[in-house]
Amino acid sequence: MSMPSINNTIMPLRNILFALVNTVLLTACLATTSEKQSAAPVAPQAQAAYQRAVIAMKAGQSKRAFRLFNSISKKYPGFAGPQLNIGLMHLRKNRLKKAEVAFKRAIHINRDNAVGHNLLGVVYRHSGKFIEAKEAYQKALSKNSKYANAHLNLGILYDLYMDDLKRALHHYEQYQKFSKIADTKVAKWILDLKRRAKTAQTTSHQKQKGKRG
Repeated sequence: MSMPSINNTIMPLRNILFALVNTVLLTACLATTSEKQSAAPVAPQAQAAYQRAVIAMKAGQSKRAFRLFNSISKKYPGFAGPQLNIGLMHLRKNRLKKAEVAFKRAIHINRDNAVGHNLLGVVYRHSGKFIEAKEAYQKALSKNSKYANAHLNLGILYDLYMDDLKRALHHYEQYQKFSKIADTKVAKWILDLKRRAKTAQTTSHQKQKGKRG
């Protein structure tokens, strides 16, 4: 699979933002205000225990958070949130296999959770499994077509790893459309992609003229 031709000043910037996107995803999943975590209503006791685990996670008390999330998962097997956060903690430590297992468990609990599919895509991307990553991001968008982070991750995948400028541009623009915060970096990427696409088109036309001549 060919890598896109990107100059050295843009490539690191996008890699940096990808890391920032992952951090945003961690925060988003801690709060989980916009995505359903379970297929059925969650008991108030489970929510209270979950909040305690989240507080421990935010405070950097990883062992306590792991213990609490695991305990909640056992008591309330229909609650996907604990498995999502277990996966996130593994992802933070680059334990990709364990993160993958946790995200798949969360998806098994609630197949409509777009966050779980998106995060599984992040794991696949880090593992070099680009086709699987694409399918996971697309699955996330099939559950929530307005999910900005999934659009961004899919755009980055198309741009940096699949050399598909047209699809990358589409998903960057969708990200800008659905993101709650204006992202100047992505706006620059969109301009860069349009410039590259125009250059590629001009080069193609010149080659065609050369052949006819």
